[in-house]
Amino acid sequence: MAGLWVTVCLPPAAAADVEGALERALAPFFTDTSDNPPDRGMWNSRRIRGGSDGMGFAVATGHEDDPRLLHDDPWYDGTPCPSVFGLCAGGPRALLDFSDPLAASRRAVAASWDLWHRLAAVHPPHVPLHDFVERWTNDPDAFPDDRWGDALFTAYRAQPLVTAYLDHPHSLGGGRLGFPGPAEHPVIGYDGDREDYVRERTYPYGRDTDVLTPDGWWRESDGTALHASCDPGLCPHDPPGPAVWPGSEAYLAALPGETLLVRLRCHA
Repeated sequence: MAGLWVTVCLPPAAAADVEGALERALAPFFTDTSDNPPDRGMWNSRRIRGGSDGMGFAVATGHEDDPRLLHDDPWYDGTPCPSVFGLCAGGPRALLDFSDPLAASRRAVAASWDLWHRLAAVHPPHVPLHDFVERWTNDPDAFPDDRWGDALFTAYRAQPLVTAYLDHPHSLGGGRLGFPGPAEHPVIGYDGDREDYVRERTYPYGRDTDVLTPDGWWRESDGTALHASCDPGLCPHDPPGPAVWPGSEAYLAALPGETLLVRLRCHA
């Protein structure tokens, strides 16, 4: 079982009930039901996501506050997950900017830099992770009986600045608070400037995802196609032409402007 990204393409009328439209479109590919062929199961849990982490869509200039845009579902504990300004998890295709494949990643990385420096200006300085690891390694009294480093990483993360940053979705994860090889978040202690950081950390490729097309085809990023109405081994229908895969963003960009696009993170 693993995670996957899929972009669901819905008709304009779906905007009145996005959740209901998603439920209907995705039902033929749900894994946990006896009604679907086992080879057609693609997901068993899902969240609207992408506006907070650069995995969604760049918003066309001038439409950043359009109420028709879709944003991330809250985290599982109910914590809000706001979009980075200029990003979203979906909306009418005409409101989304497909002109620059790296725009969404670039904006999210810039937001992670801005968040760190904004928080660093209002919180006490933090003790670097390296110092905690050194104490854990060389001072037996610093973290007694802490074989796996649980107390070490809890103490490091409890610092107000570190907590505020790592708990915010715009920090984009990063770093490794665990053995082997614990590491700071890339922005912490970064020697370059904002421009350098954004250039170095921007994901260098477009965000190709699986796509659930308006006519019920689930196209995987490798070109595999599953039809909502058929058993995969018996389907007599021809899937959408393969010329747009890999490269699902090109397919999405060519859809009618009123088509509603929704990016989902699924467990499969």
